[in-house]
Amino acid sequence: MMPRIDATTNLYCLVGKGISYSLSPAIHNYIFNLIGENSVYLAFDIAEESFDTAFRGLLKISRGLNITIPYKERAIKYLEELEPTAEKIGAINTVYMEKGYNTDYLAIKQLVQERFGDLDGMKCLVAGAGGAAKASSYALGDLGCSIYIMNRTRARAEELVARLRDSGYKAYIIESIIESCSESYDVVLNATPDPSYIPGSCLRSTLVIDLVYVPVKTRLIIAAIERRIPIINGLEILVRQALLAQSIWHSRDLLHLEEEVLRYLCREIPSVEC
Repeated sequence: MMPRIDATTNLYCLVGKGISYSLSPAIHNYIFNLIGENSVYLAFDIAEESFDTAFRGLLKISRGLNITIPYKERAIKYLEELEPTAEKIGAINTVYMEKGYNTDYLAIKQLVQERFGDLDGMKCLVAGAGGAAKASSYALGDLGCSIYIMNRTRARAEELVARLRDSGYKAYIIESIIESCSESYDVVLNATPDPSYIPGSCLRSTLVIDLVYVPVKTRLIIAAIERRIPIINGLEILVRQALLAQSIWHSRDLLHLEEEVLRYLCREIPSVEC
């Protein structure tokens, strides 16, 4: 159902670059329909040289925002306040009343804890060192994992490892794919846009998580399923973080809508391929 648009319609936004693939507008507009709210959610694909001006403007006219690649860190300087966990992580993905939150962190932590409990003493391999990798690393660290960061750009990996150590977590750098395959990890998480970055042959883990959601069944997820390794896929994380953002925007818990939203996406959005 198309949202009703009139002079009283509230505007919510997704801000990012190269986001034509995003399912966030479909998810959030469906949620608005479910809760009967006169709101619309639009995606703004913003070039890096235009970000500062565009983001300041959207902060003024929108009721709430989501931030995605590559602006999860850059957007922080324009906000009045950060929720403590978002401040610790140094990356945000949700804004309400000029306050920044990180629902990526909450989504990953909640989903892992609900299905597997705490991860005390486990070794967790995280591929990536951007905003999503930061949120993932802190979530796994707060569940008891030692974090092993693998990233193509070593300087970014060093920066994330240093930040994690300063926050009291056990964190290490993995130099290469070959090194990552020579060790056994309890949890393997892909926070890069490339789900083939971690070869399936490396998987000897208890849990595999892939933040990529188009397609839902990435090479990494398929490799895990073939090896009968439990998974959390990117669509589950996307929907959970979206409902957590909506819960912040509306000051009420909307997680009970999760199964309905997942069914809608699998039924109505061809690119999802559940």
